[in-house]
Amino acid sequence: MTRNPYTVHPGFLRMYKDAGDMKREAAAYLEAAPGYVDALFSGPRTALRPIYEVILEFGYGLGHDVKVSPGKTIIPFYRAHVFAQVKPTTRTRVDLGFCLKGVKPKGRLVSTGGEAKGDRITHRIGLGSVREFDKEAKDWMRKAYELDG
Repeated sequence: MTRNPYTVHPGFLRMYKDAGDMKREAAAYLEAAPGYVDALFSGPRTALRPIYEVILEFGYGLGHDVKVSPGKTIIPFYRAHVFAQVKPTTRTRVDLGFCLKGVKPKGRLVSTGGEAKGDRITHRIGLGSVREFDKEAKDWMRKAYELDG
């Protein structure tokens, strides 16, 4: 059996006061998490899955403390807090979002308007192919990871 690459987000676990409930819900989440990813990249978005896979591999390579907790609409990467997220936005594009508070957008990096709204994800880069997850995108993801340290 292959090890589940996903982790229960600490915010999810805080909802449960009873240790038994927490263990049951955590186990249920870990069983469901791969299905969330499959659903996000199904149908017309199937071709976007390889983009997510290279981001996932790179994200885990940033450090031993990286955790990934898929949900029904996004896949957040976190250390102490969410520093990046993957969201299949259209049939042809994945948005790779970052927490980069105080960083001025440049290059392909664009503001999400999140900083003004108090959102965690403040910037994003749209990716239409594996090739577009290039040095620039990786550098921004690395920067977001480092800022969460």
